[in-house]
Amino acid sequence: MRRPNRDTAVFTTSAVDLFASALGAFILLVMLLFPFYRNAGDATAHSRTLDVMEQRALAAGDVAQLLQRRESLIDAVEQAESGNLESERRLQRARERLQALRDLPEIPRAAQTEPEDPAIEPDIPAPVASDEFSLLGIATAAKSFVIVIDMSGSMLSYSRLMIDSVLEVLDPLDATNHIAVVGYQGDPSPVLWAFPDRTSMLQATPENLRDIRAFVRGLARNFAGSTPTHAALMAAMQYRPDAIILMSDGAPDNNPNFIVQDISSQNRFTEFEIHTVAIGDYTEDRTLVMFLQSLAQRNGGDFVGVSR
Repeated sequence: MRRPNRDTAVFTTSAVDLFASALGAFILLVMLLFPFYRNAGDATAHSRTLDVMEQRALAAGDVAQLLQRRESLIDAVEQAESGNLESERRLQRARERLQALRDLPEIPRAAQTEPEDPAIEPDIPAPVASDEFSLLGIATAAKSFVIVIDMSGSMLSYSRLMIDSVLEVLDPLDATNHIAVVGYQGDPSPVLWAFPDRTSMLQATPENLRDIRAFVRGLARNFAGSTPTHAALMAAMQYRPDAIILMSDGAPDNNPNFIVQDISSQNRFTEFEIHTVAIGDYTEDRTLVMFLQSLAQRNGGDFVGVSR
């Protein structure tokens, strides 16, 4: 009997391998080229896609402009807030200065005393030749004055010089002028003497000048303590005079630069003159001289010195 041939044909296996390889290559090419094929749709689908992409690009540009505008607005708001903070600080400083004026101790009205020697002081003031005249070397056209007198302990060495200088300031005044006097010392808080009280000034009539001279002479018996110049100037400002004449022999208790800045800042709204007079051996005290010169210069006044 003949045995059947069971060998597998080589051609048949090779053909299957060939077809399988071709199919795999086709699938690989399709996968590689798939992103480059146009999406399914009608003939206008591609153009609509391009329109959408263009609109997205325009929208992205608008968003960038809006973000830039937002940053600009944020910067503007921050600048406005910074300006508001500065305005609030200035307002707070103004409120503190106003409160300081309100908190000043009441200046007691000095008791009128009889002159020690009325015959020495004539009642007839010297004539005034023109609208501008000289007070202790200070040239001014002011009509109302507040004389601020340093009564600190160091003034004991110059008490006669101080009193004579104040009386010399009073000599040229007449009934066309108005006058007030404020004396000050620290013990340790500010202690002030005033004539008359802080609500009004006296007309410089012969009778009123006689009373003021007596008051000034009496101040010499109370020289003691420190030098609260800032409080005295603020008290003098309440009279609202045409001019203030500050007379001192020593540097103030407070920082001199602070006093000059604060008083000058407040004087912007009233614009009265502030004249300063250094008493005694002032050339040995540079701080005093610089303080008095700066205060007068910043407030339209003159600085003079009176030595022994």
